[in-house]
Amino acid sequence: MSDRITVDPSAVGWIECYRRLTEVVVPRPIAVVSTIDAGGRPNLAPFSFFTVVSSNPPHIAFSPHLAGRTGNKKDTLVNIEATRQFVVAVATEELAEAVNSCAAPLPPGESEFAHSGLTPAPATRVGAPLVAESPVNMECELVEIRAYGHEGGAGHLVVGRVILMHIDPGVIGSTGTVLPDRLRAVGRMGGEDWVRTRETFPVPRPE
Repeated sequence: MSDRITVDPSAVGWIECYRRLTEVVVPRPIAVVSTIDAGGRPNLAPFSFFTVVSSNPPHIAFSPHLAGRTGNKKDTLVNIEATRQFVVAVATEELAEAVNSCAAPLPPGESEFAHSGLTPAPATRVGAPLVAESPVNMECELVEIRAYGHEGGAGHLVVGRVILMHIDPGVIGSTGTVLPDRLRAVGRMGGEDWVRTRETFPVPRPE
């Protein structure tokens, strides 16, 4: 163990911590989060700090960071605070470029849907739109937001209850399960690298 590199967050700063964390916590699924602001204008943004929290009842969570240079909240977080609703879509290989373009720093109120070419579709129970091109969309109601710091790079954990899921039957196999080679989801690695998820191997759970 003596030859290991030790990283002390208090000594290296948050940017170095971000780099190391995103290099080793991999692969990370990508939440494509749709919201609307108080005036009803849509916003769409990808977040790779994303996971399932609970299945009974179903909850998911993602973490938008405060802007590194300004410390300001991202539009997604501001919108969820205002409306308490959002939609999470799955990022796929076919949508990777469009999803990535949604991370561009557009002015507030300017639609990432229009910028990326993705299509907003009406949701059933929330005001935020679905992403028509994504095979999976989850309508969510906000449960809580927790802040972990107040400067640039600090995360806000957004937890939402999934109230409706929309799944394209084309990604479901004969046994009723979603097949990775049909879903073709993508994830984030470190730096600018993304990863495909079609190559899998079985690891049965112990009896």
